[in-house]
Amino acid sequence: MPSTQLSEPFVVKRHGLGTTKTALALGTAVFGALVLLTLGIVGVQTIRGSSVREPLEAVWLSWGGTPLIFAVGLPVLLLVGAITALEERREEDTDDVLLTVDDTGIHLGGEQPRTIPWGEVRGVCRVERHETEETWEPRLVVMLVDENALPRSTKAWGPSCPWPGTHEILGRPLPYDALVSAVAQRAPQIPVTDRGRVEDRSDLLQG
Repeated sequence: MPSTQLSEPFVVKRHGLGTTKTALALGTAVFGALVLLTLGIVGVQTIRGSSVREPLEAVWLSWGGTPLIFAVGLPVLLLVGAITALEERREEDTDDVLLTVDDTGIHLGGEQPRTIPWGEVRGVCRVERHETEETWEPRLVVMLVDENALPRSTKAWGPSCPWPGTHEILGRPLPYDALVSAVAQRAPQIPVTDRGRVEDRSDLLQG
């Protein structure tokens, strides 16, 4: 059984462009670039003693005025994003938690969150399921069945979730070794394996 001494939980959160904080940072960077562009045009034209209006119109009114509309609306979006980020901080970013490994067990986040205590876990594994003819999806499976009684389909092994970090744009997938270490520190008796590609067939389900 895992140690009764509480330790710092191993938490994997959503990263990449899918989070409010990242989108807010990206929007701030874009807005800053637009401000610098405007100041640069004004500065260059002032030094040259030329009209500032023509180059500014060429930039901001191009493509039907899309850059100007975007620049005007961006501060509003940033304000909304900042408020949302503050709300997320108060809620401890629970919606962004994809995986938690702690002394009590394993918590799978995402659309169907579930917590599995260590007493029910028979193993943890990484598998790649054949989702379409050309696509294999990496998944994290918390196995509730003993190794010698595993059904032929991984979907019957236990609760699973997409491998943390694989679905986020510019995200960072969870390193397999980090999962092995996190489980070993809290439940060294639980095996962690990488099964590679396993093709599921519903007609082979057992139990």
